[in-house]
Amino acid sequence: MSASPPAAPEPRPLADDELDRRLAPLGPFERPPRLAVAVSGGPDSLALVLLADRWARARGGCVRALHVDHGLRAESAAEAARLAGWLAARGIPCRILAWRGPRPGSRIQETARVARAALLKAACAEAGILHLLLAHHADDQCETVVMREARRSGPDGRAGMAAIRETGRVRLVRPLLDVPKARLEATLRALGQPWIEDPSNRDPRFERARLRRYAVESPPDLAAIARAGRERALREAELAELAARIVRPDPATGRLELDARGLAAAPAELAAALLRRAVATVGEGRYPPAPAAVDRLLDALLASAATRRTLGGCTITRRGDRVRVEPERRPGRPVPEGPAPPLLEAPFAAMPLEDERLDAARVRLPRDVA
Repeated sequence: MSASPPAAPEPRPLADDELDRRLAPLGPFERPPRLAVAVSGGPDSLALVLLADRWARARGGCVRALHVDHGLRAESAAEAARLAGWLAARGIPCRILAWRGPRPGSRIQETARVARAALLKAACAEAGILHLLLAHHADDQCETVVMREARRSGPDGRAGMAAIRETGRVRLVRPLLDVPKARLEATLRALGQPWIEDPSNRDPRFERARLRRYAVESPPDLAAIARAGRERALREAELAELAARIVRPDPATGRLELDARGLAAAPAELAAALLRRAVATVGEGRYPPAPAAVDRLLDALLASAATRRTLGGCTITRRGDRVRVEPERRPGRPVPEGPAPPLLEAPFAAMPLEDERLDAARVRLPRDVA
C-alpha cells in the first residue's frame, strides 16, 4: 500500500514586516502617512486594511477605509454597516459610498466597477489622500494574465497589473500582487476577524467564475509576470520620453498633435504604443484599440502626408508633418470640451481601476472551460 502524499503546509498569516517590505518600493509616502484602502468586506481587502492600519499607526499616520455599496443585493446595506462596525471596533474610520443612479439592463457588473472607481477616486480627492491601496493579490494577477492572453494583449498584457498606477490626483497602490489569497485569509483567522463572502464570485451566471477556475488549474508563472512587469516599466520610460518630445496637447479642444517626423524616426513598436495610447486617451474608450489595427493605422500615417482614418472613437489625420488625434464626430455624440486626460497615466490607461483584471464578456476562454 503506497503512502499518502504529505499534506500541504497551512498558509502563514502575513506579518507586519512583510507588508513593510512590499510598501517600501511603492512610496514615497508622507510623514506621517495618510492612506485610503478600498474595502469590500471580503478577506483580501479586509486583511489589507488591518495590516495597513498597523503600518500607518507605527509611523504616526492613519488609514481610512472606503467601501462602495452598489445596492445590487438586498443585504448590501446591512453588510456595509457590519463592515463599518468591525472597523470602528479597531479604531479605523470607514466611509460608505453609495452608488446612486439608474442601473443598466445588461453588463451590470462592468458598469458597477466603473462607478466604484469613480466613487473611490472622488472620495480620496475630497479627503486630500494621495494613496489608494487596492488588495489585488497573486491569484488575481494570474487571472489578469489569463484574461489578457485570451485577448492577445501583447507584452504589456502579460505583465499583469502594475503595483503602482498614477491617475492624476490619486496613486493606486497594489502591495499584495505576490501574496496568495490563502495567506490573506490566514491573516484574518489569526486576528479573529470574520469577513463577508460575495456570492457573485461563485455565481455560474458570470463568466468570471469560469475564468477564475481556469487560472487556478493552469496558473501563469508569477516570476515571469514580474519580469514582464519590469520590462514594461522600461518601455513606459521610453514611451514617456518620446511623448515629451513629439506630443503636443491642445487644451482648447482636448486634441493631441504628434510630430509625424518624430513618429517615423521612433522604433516601430514604440511609435505604435504611443499612437495606441493617444487613441485610447482621446477616444475615452473602455479599452485601447487592438494592436493590429494600430499597426495598420501607423503604416497608413507614415505612407502618406495626407491621410485620414478613424479608430477607437477618434479621427486621426495627417497633414504634412503633423498628426492630429481628435474625437470622432458622430450624430448625437457630444464633442468633449477641455483638455485631454493625461496621456501617460499607465498601461491600459482607459481601464477602470479595479478591473484591469476581468471583463469576462470580452474574453474567449479555452474550449475546455467554455
